[in-house]
Parts: sequence; structure tokens; C-alpha cells
Amino acid sequence: MRRICLCLIFLFLFVSQAFAVTPPFLDKQKVRLSIVPGQTAYGDLVMENPSAETRQMRVYLEDWNYLPAGDGSKKFAPPGSSVSSCSPWITFSPSEFTLPAYGKQRISFSVNMPKDARGTYYSVMFLESVFGEAVAQQQGISGGLSLAIRVGALFYIEAKGTIKRSAVINNLSVKKDTETKKTLVSIDLRNTGNTDITAGGSFHIMNNEGLILARSEFSDAYTFGGSSAQLTAFWKGNIPAGKYSLVLTINIGKALEELGLGRGPIIIKEAEIEIGQDGSVLKVGELN
Repeated sequence: MRRICLCLIFLFLFVSQAFAVTPPFLDKQKVRLSIVPGQTAYGDLVMENPSAETRQMRVYLEDWNYLPAGDGSKKFAPPGSSVSSCSPWITFSPSEFTLPAYGKQRISFSVNMPKDARGTYYSVMFLESVFGEAVAQQQGISGGLSLAIRVGALFYIEAKGTIKRSAVINNLSVKKDTETKKTLVSIDLRNTGNTDITAGGSFHIMNNEGLILARSEFSDAYTFGGSSAQLTAFWKGNIPAGKYSLVLTINIGKALEELGLGRGPIIIKEAEIEIGQDGSVLKVGELN
């Protein structure tokens, strides 16, 4: 058993060293284009190799979507398999190339927007390289491994003049954990528009004199049109017994802000909450 463990450790260390590579990177991780339906737009990505090794690269498209958790994690699918796919509209060149040591490569693309397109559509361009096989031999154990590394750029293609960015917030919940003394505030956000929404924001609790007694930030939530996600926030502390205003400020335009495309819509909601003598949440009113 000890011999097997030592061999496995050796193999792990060998592979770690063999694959201690610095992968190429792209100048953009996200591409958002607004195109008039029926017209074509053009752009490019630049891949750079920071290592002394030459890389053989291939380029391909896939579809993507957010997973139901709404935390930004994604699932990928064959190109053209999603109802919100724009992969069939994208052409690019080159599809394969050799990336020289410390070199760069430009990948040009075009997007042909159909005349009947409405809302936002999605694709991802992957650039993949397979790093050569590593073979380990020690005490009679041998193994061959290869490592495929890919980097990608997410495409958000908007049909210009048709975008509706809107959301509905409901199902407010405020609960205090008596053991941790943390209070959880959660809301559901339903994307009622036809484009992606990255939502975030904050809440604060104030008395009737405008004094803020608690404040915290919501986790970000990620949705496509028609889907929903939950935003949550915590705060730890005590508030004197009484009735207070809970004010939610939700930014549904963070996807635009992170790309420097302006500020998005802000949703402000308010509800009344009542705190008991022991700090527990006795009552939560409806959102106004």
C-alpha cells in the first residue's frame, strides 16, 4: 500500500510539473454587439502567447446558457442547439493556426443578423490547444496523459431597437438564525425582458427618522430573458424592537456597466418589517 501511495504521489508531481504551462489568453472575454436586423457587423479577437512554447490552436463555436442556480455558472451545448443561439450567424477566420512563442494571432469574425431577430442571442468562441502527452515511469508504473486547455469569449448579439430590459421582484423573505445571529434577506428576480440581465444591489433598514440601522449587499444574479434567480444578502447584528422600513435597491444593468456601455435600470422597492424584543423578525410586509 505504501509503495502504491508513493507511486501515485510521484505521478501527481510529475504531471503537475509536465503541465505547468502558461496558457494563451484573449484580449476580450466578452463581446457585445448591437446590430440592426438584416445587417452584418464585424470584429476581431486577439490571442497572445505569453510562453516560450509554440501552440497549435483550433477555433470553434458553441452555445451557452446560465445554469438554473443563477450564480453565473454556465452550461455549453452544440452550436445552433439553443433557441437563443446566434452561433449559425457567426463566421470567423482562421479556424486553425500556429501561435508562435510570445506571439499574437488575430481572429476576425462577422455576425450576420437575420431580419426577423428580436432581443439578444448568445454564442461562445472557444480557442483550444492540446498540450503534448506526458509519460511517467516509476517502479513499474507508467501512464500517458494529454491536457487540452481552452479559453473562450462569450458573445452577446443584440437586435438593435428591439431590446427590452425589465424584471419583476417578489417573494421577499427576512429570516434570522438564532444560532449564528445572522439575518438573511432574499428576493426572487424574474427576467421579464428579452435580453440577459445581471442583477445586484443592496438593502438598508431605517427608522421613521431616516436613520439607517442595517445595510448589506446582495449577491449578483444572472438570467436570460424569461428565467428567474434569487438574490441573497446577510447582515449580523441587533436592531431594537419596533417597526422599520426595508428598502431594496436593485441594479438590473450590471451587464452593461461591466462592459462600459452605460448604466442600466434601477428598481427600488420598500416594505415594512417588525422586529421583536429578542431581535427576531415578527412580520414582513408586501413590497411596494
